[in-house]
Amino acid sequence: MSEGHPTPEKLRRAVVRAFHEEGLSYEQIAQLLGIGEATVGRVLRLYRETGDVVPRPRGGGNFSPIRGKVATQLKRLLAQRPDATARELMDALTARTGVVTSRPALQRALHRLGFALK
Repeated sequence: MSEGHPTPEKLRRAVVRAFHEEGLSYEQIAQLLGIGEATVGRVLRLYRETGDVVPRPRGGGNFSPIRGKVATQLKRLLAQRPDATARELMDALTARTGVVTSRPALQRALHRLGFALK
C-alpha cells in the first residue's frame, strides 16, 4: 500500500476475517496479504472501536476567508491602488470587510485572482 492512501475496504475486511475467523496472528496476516503489521493493527483497532472497517473521514483544510464578496473587495482595492503593498492591502481589506488575514493568505488569494505583488 502506498503512504497517504486509505487501505481498500476489501483488504480491510480480509484482515478482520483472517484474524477473527482463521485465528491468524498480525504477522501471519501481514505476510498473507502483503501489508505491514502496523496496518493490520490499525485495521483491527478501527474494527474494535467502531465495529466496522470503513475508513474514518479525513480532516478538511482551512479555507481562505478571501472568497466571494471579500475577493470582490480585494479586486476593487487593487483597481484603486495598484501599487499598494501587501500590508496596505491587508489593512484596507480589514477596514472594508472586517476580515483579518495573513500575508501568505493574501498572496495566495492574489494568485488565485490572477494578480501578483511586486
